[in-house]
Amino acid sequence: MDAILKRLVQLQQVQLPLYETASPEELAQAFYLWAVSHEYHSPLLSDYAVSRESMYSDKKS
Repeated sequence: MDAILKRLVQLQQVQLPLYETASPEELAQAFYLWAVSHEYHSPLLSDYAVSRESMYSDKKS
């Protein structure tokens, strides 16, 4: 019975997101670790690739 009650309590505990529980320093560290975990040797997009014209072109394909 005790184990069942403990399990029910565990199931009802909601894990809050990091931004609600972390200090500003912890958030900065988490962001830094996320940023450096990405590949940084990938090719950059061209100016046209990120331009409004390429995203909202009137051309019908």
